[in-house]
Amino acid sequence: MPHVTRLKRRHAQLPALGVALLLLLPLAACAVTDTGPEPAGPPAAGPRDSAAAGTAVVHVYFYSAQGLERVSRPYRGPDATGAALRELASGPDAAERARGLISYAPAGAPAPVGTAQQPGSVRVFAPQGWESRSALRQLVCTAADAASTAQGTSLRTFKVKVRQVTSGDPVTVTRMCTL
Repeated sequence: MPHVTRLKRRHAQLPALGVALLLLLPLAACAVTDTGPEPAGPPAAGPRDSAAAGTAVVHVYFYSAQGLERVSRPYRGPDATGAALRELASGPDAAERARGLISYAPAGAPAPVGTAQQPGSVRVFAPQGWESRSALRQLVCTAADAASTAQGTSLRTFKVKVRQVTSGDPVTVTRMCTL
């Protein structure tokens, strides 16, 4: 029976050993010192595919059952605001329509034209057909998103001056994107 006695002694020591290990565990990390920032090499280079190089993203606003929804679209070139307005005029694609997105932009109407004016604002010329309140809201949020991103300012404080061509005299309104 000496074998049973040894086993009992070992089992009696296990809880004490576990407690000792738990008490020593926090001390194991105490010798780690802060070395500060370390050089990490060159920044990420992006895609190596030449077709993808030079492609950026603009955001276009379409309506869903919950209200305006931001959709990302790829574009190439220096004019993000112009690209976003052209994408808005083209309407939701098949996948976006399948998700329930719609546009109040006039079908077949020319795309609005945007020009940066001063920091924090953009001027947009909207051809006839863009007069509805819903289409104007899409236009303002799309133009504000693209131009504010290009200028590095906040979408929430960005002003869009829209010159609308209507059946009468042209009208200029200043709006901000409210989501």
